[in-house]
Amino acid sequence: MLALVVSASGLATAQTADEILDKSIQARGGADKLNNLKSLRMEGTLSVSGMDIPTKSIIVHKRGMRNELEVMGQSIVMAIDGDKGWMINPMAGGNAPMALPEDQLKASLSQLDLSGITNYKASGPSAELLGKETVDGTEGYNVKLITKDGPTMTHSIDTKNFNIIKTLIKVNVSGQDTEVETKMSNYKVFEGISFPTTTEITNPQAGVITTTITKVEVNPKVDESIFAMPKN
Repeated sequence: MLALVVSASGLATAQTADEILDKSIQARGGADKLNNLKSLRMEGTLSVSGMDIPTKSIIVHKRGMRNELEVMGQSIVMAIDGDKGWMINPMAGGNAPMALPEDQLKASLSQLDLSGITNYKASGPSAELLGKETVDGTEGYNVKLITKDGPTMTHSIDTKNFNIIKTLIKVNVSGQDTEVETKMSNYKVFEGISFPTTTEITNPQAGVITTTITKVEVNPKVDESIFAMPKN
């Protein structure tokens, strides 16, 4: 009898991948708010190799993105304009804008979708629940999303508050498949939408990069000409 009760309890608490993703969307503020997110302006600090670097980012939903870093008095700019990308990196020996490498561009394009996982059903990926894992002491559901054209992603979603605490993305870099890990924490609410203010990206080629967001503006007006690659 006890075994039957335990079994029934397990069935009652079992959740599908779709149910977990839906709860995660609600945890961030709900589909209506997330689908109304058209632009973001963020400021913070990027920590890498023992340096703390001021950073600013502007994103327009599915249109463009511009990131600026100040390193030892030098300004580094990386931008995406539609399906093209460019950067200016004086630390690499010049101030002339250069096209982003194709693999770096592909790895960055997913950041243009400000709705996140909100419309995952409409975009055609399959969702698969892989079980659970513990990320830095927090238990999470692992949900794998396989898209038709984009990268394969596996999200670890907190079993209690349904925030995404880690994402693994498979990307191709220089002809080799690699996995980029992003941990997310310290969620804060801006204009009714929850954002992780700490992200920790682990890339086999670049090491660990930690970004701490100190300011978020929701739906600011943006002059989209800032995404265009300057002429030499």
